[in-house]
Amino acid sequence: MKIDKSEDSLNSADEHDKALGERLRAARLQQGLKLKDVAERTEMSIALISQVERGISSPSIRTLRAICHALDIDGASLLTPAPAGPVNDDQNEFTVRVSARKPLKLGNNGVTKYRITPSSCAALEGFLMELEPGAASDPGFLVQASDKIGYVLTGKLQIFVDDKSFLLEAGDSYGFSGSHPYRWQNGWDQKTVFLVVNSTHFYV
Repeated sequence: MKIDKSEDSLNSADEHDKALGERLRAARLQQGLKLKDVAERTEMSIALISQVERGISSPSIRTLRAICHALDIDGASLLTPAPAGPVNDDQNEFTVRVSARKPLKLGNNGVTKYRITPSSCAALEGFLMELEPGAASDPGFLVQASDKIGYVLTGKLQIFVDDKSFLLEAGDSYGFSGSHPYRWQNGWDQKTVFLVVNSTHFYV
């Protein structure tokens, strides 16, 4: 199904891709690594790493996870750059205002995520996920070393855990330990919005 995107949303996605790439490049240079070093560690091409750093390629969750692992950095930290200037009530360690949430579009798969965890939470990481019709996680199952729970706010969510499939609707929730491979998708004609909380910092 075709996903319509306005010019404003495309420009916003480009800006976030560029900002994400700049942070990844800064982390690489801080460690004295070359593009070739990251490419070898991730088993990806130098061209792809360069495109991600320049913001001309929107990385998938799997690609971004691999790059963060190669750089030994917390992927969630890329979503919330430190505020510049004096901290006011809208910029503090205990809350995240809706106006301060930064969307991160991973790949061109209709998935947008927002980090909703304030900086004071060291052991938990929460995300608001928006899935356009037909959107899904990366092909193949994901396995992460973190327990997670999810809660569907609107729409429907198909989640696969191990060899089981579950259809969740608004008000339904799920949860499992990090030892279980999983994936999810929105196979319907309306947007799905759900919350995810991980027991350790990284991705849903």
